[in-house]
Amino acid sequence: MADPRQPTELTVSDRHSIEDLLASYVLNLDVDDIDAAAALFLDDAEFVTYGRVFAGRERIRRMFASAPKGLHLSGRALIVAAPHGADVSMQLVFFPADDAPRRLAVYDLGLVRRTDAGWAIRRMECRFLDGEGKLAAQP
Repeated sequence: MADPRQPTELTVSDRHSIEDLLASYVLNLDVDDIDAAAALFLDDAEFVTYGRVFAGRERIRRMFASAPKGLHLSGRALIVAAPHGADVSMQLVFFPADDAPRRLAVYDLGLVRRTDAGWAIRRMECRFLDGEGKLAAQP
């Protein structure tokens, strides 16, 4: 019997589905489709930024709706199998639509496989960095 605490292997199809989920996240935010971006999260998901926790899909959706608009440019993600499904780390540069300076960030995600709808985000943590790669203060 397999140990449920051990990660299961991710297939090539899993990896492609996860990459599609990540692309959907940034593209939905960029075109201001807040509902589609929020739908990528589980009902009881958490989004953490600047030490603040937004718990539940509806709070995450409201946070997205009030966040600055702009362009998210993401780097290639590191995807690893985890007991709950998959852990992901990726870099991101946010270019605000206004005159605010761009922001560098590292995202860490915990994903789970939904049996009927592919992968979903169970937890996302966004850590903004300053120009020297250190954690930035909240703008």
